[in-house]
Amino acid sequence: MSKIKQVTYDFIVNSFVTLDAPIGTDPTSLLEQARNKFLKQATVYDIELAFEAIYDRENETYDEDWENYGNKISNEK
Repeated sequence: MSKIKQVTYDFIVNSFVTLDAPIGTDPTSLLEQARNKFLKQATVYDIELAFEAIYDRENETYDEDWENYGNKISNEK
């Protein structure tokens, strides 16, 4: 029985959080508060994820065409 080739599927986060702060506030001073708010949203699945690409560790390549990647690498052999 042949082993099924594995690749990683990469997803990006398309969500954002907003914070109220005085004009002139250094955004880096808000990072902890923003992280906490984002994590709270993530725990209730209030985030949007989108597929970015697959990564083939063996070939060290990224590809967005996940549907045809198996055929593509089979044809290259």
